[in-house]
Amino acid sequence: MEMGDMENFLLAFNVVFPIFLIMMLGVILKRKNMVDDKSLNVMNSLIFRLFMPTLLFFNIYNTGDLSTLSFDNLKLLAYAFISILIVLFLAWLIYMPNVKDKKKLSVLIQGVYRGNFVLFGLAIADSLYGKENLGTVSLLTAIVIPTFNVIAVILLEYYSGNEVNKIKLIKQVFKNPLIIATLTAIVFLVLKINIPKPVYKAVGDISKIATPLAFLVLGAGLKFGNILKNLKYLISVNILRLIGNPLITVGLGKLLGFQGIELVALLSMSACPTAVVSYTMAKEMNADGDLAGEIVATTSMLSIFTIFCWVLVLKNLSWI
Repeated sequence: MEMGDMENFLLAFNVVFPIFLIMMLGVILKRKNMVDDKSLNVMNSLIFRLFMPTLLFFNIYNTGDLSTLSFDNLKLLAYAFISILIVLFLAWLIYMPNVKDKKKLSVLIQGVYRGNFVLFGLAIADSLYGKENLGTVSLLTAIVIPTFNVIAVILLEYYSGNEVNKIKLIKQVFKNPLIIATLTAIVFLVLKINIPKPVYKAVGDISKIATPLAFLVLGAGLKFGNILKNLKYLISVNILRLIGNPLITVGLGKLLGFQGIELVALLSMSACPTAVVSYTMAKEMNADGDLAGEIVATTSMLSIFTIFCWVLVLKNLSWI
């Protein structure tokens, strides 16, 4: 393996392997009976209602001044939004005729379109281009995160097995803690509200709890016996999430003229594993939480290889 290839591999390894270790710690804690199902449910609720919303607010708030957006920025944001809808529609077309269990259907579709962008996106871009060039990638959080979350709430509620009521559905969207956090952050950005330094630091410290705790709880909640039962679903989601999604998103992006850091932003959005909060939301909204957790775990582990391959291929093509 050449030096450049080794650096690319280490990039992917350093992003993903710590996540794997945290999940394995969760597995060990559960095996040693240091956590039980009751405590995991409490922690899941805290992650969903406090820690993840704080993390989303903090990341979107830190995207900077929206008034400085250029036409190229707006073009990238518009394409990112459209590409999410394209992937969502294709996933629905694939699974809708073949999956009769609605609680599984919503989780499978979510597993394909919804990436762990907050965690992996900035890490990938930082490793490739450095912190001084993260503005383009950070900017995407303002459109990608709200889109991911609104679609997830609608999807999980629609296929929850309860009678669908449009008014109730709209209420569910705006009652969702992740949506509230996202909209609040956007209001702060638009109105240019400055958060006092002590409060800003407290919010930042709380936001740091979200991801490691979410992966710890995910690992502790894994039921390995179900992985074999759900194997056909897991294989299909991993292929669509880690290969199909970036192939469509980055490929179409290149055809539309995006290049360099813009393609890195699109790669960061589309090639990362399924969002850990999708597991938490599935548990909270009466979907198949076990399958959602297995999707997050398997895509997180396999992405170490697929991210490496994508970076290697795109670098060799001189696209990034």
